[in-house]
Amino acid sequence: MSDIQLERKVVWLAALIQLANVLDFMIILPLGPDLTTSIGIPSSRMGLLGGIYTFAAAISAIVMAPYLDRFDRKRAVLFFLAGLAVSTYLCSFAYDTYSMLAARTLAGIFGGPVTALSLSMVVDVVPISRRARSIAIVSSAFTVSSVFGIPFALKLAGLMDWTMPFIVIGIFSGIVCIAIYFLLPSMTGHIDENTDKTKKVPILPMVKKPIIRTSYIMASLQSFAQFMLFAGSINYFIFNLGFDREGLDEIYFVGGSLSFIAMMLTGRIVDKYGSRLLSFIITVFYVCVLADGYLHQPFMSVPFIFCSFMLCAAMIGVVTSSIASEAPDEQERAAYMSVQSTCRHLAAGAGGIVATAILSTNPDGSLNNIHILAYLTILCIASLPVLIFMLRNMLDRKSLA
Repeated sequence: MSDIQLERKVVWLAALIQLANVLDFMIILPLGPDLTTSIGIPSSRMGLLGGIYTFAAAISAIVMAPYLDRFDRKRAVLFFLAGLAVSTYLCSFAYDTYSMLAARTLAGIFGGPVTALSLSMVVDVVPISRRARSIAIVSSAFTVSSVFGIPFALKLAGLMDWTMPFIVIGIFSGIVCIAIYFLLPSMTGHIDENTDKTKKVPILPMVKKPIIRTSYIMASLQSFAQFMLFAGSINYFIFNLGFDREGLDEIYFVGGSLSFIAMMLTGRIVDKYGSRLLSFIITVFYVCVLADGYLHQPFMSVPFIFCSFMLCAAMIGVVTSSIASEAPDEQERAAYMSVQSTCRHLAAGAGGIVATAILSTNPDGSLNNIHILAYLTILCIASLPVLIFMLRNMLDRKSLA
């Protein structure tokens, strides 16, 4: 098998892994009303059901980080993805809040390392010259899930019952496992047979490296900022700006479709021209959208604000992910990605907590203090080009050493 054929196979299998993982992560909140009416889970507990997966994934990823690089990538990803498939299927047997919490916790335990392993597979086989567009393909799982996966799952729940989305996602994850078993070759190139170093990657010495710390700060700031503002955005658009709720499906579809196209283009641009100038251009547009959309009565329409928000978030995500993938050494990639996954999950959870603490709701459903979240988000987003510039300089020095 040629290197190009192997790259394509690994990239698309990694994208399917991410799609299964993202669908499992995202489906719980849209199903909230069905879970409330069918098995009596209070609406006030929906945030807990979403958050328990995030924190379980974060803890699992950090616990497994020292060990993932000692195993064949194929065997490791099969184990954790099969666990995710089974735990997602078990969600369909939940009968109250606590049984669902247990199933979601189990899913998070398996889901955390899966993210790290799928990205490590891509970094292992794709050279830097083509890596950004490959990461864009893998990262597009979130967009595909938003545009097609979640609406389809909700349609299934409406036609049958709330258990069907969990059953179908579990089956889909199982099918991806079968595809990996038959199509993915053994991946042990990251293992140094002459030493014992990969039996347990020391996490603390790795995190102490300035290049690693910088990449983690960059990833954490991005996740924190985006989840913090997005937590209240839909209610803000509907109750503060008067957007028709019936139009949400359309703007999700348009925004997701545009984001998918933009991610593919961003990957190619980064591969060809680098990340410094592009990150600055994206950030300027991003800040302008946030400033007009959230700091006063906007001049732009709600669909334009929402789609631009999704577009900028997707594009800056490709830039940061591609440059961060160059930070670890070969023998510590899965450990690095696992800790990065932990940082992203914890930052996203922290963003949600901050949003909950700052926002307040009026009797008519409108939100107060959304502008404070916008200022914090703008501050975080504006710092990303600086961190990207610093990280690029560190990587250049590393390559010359």
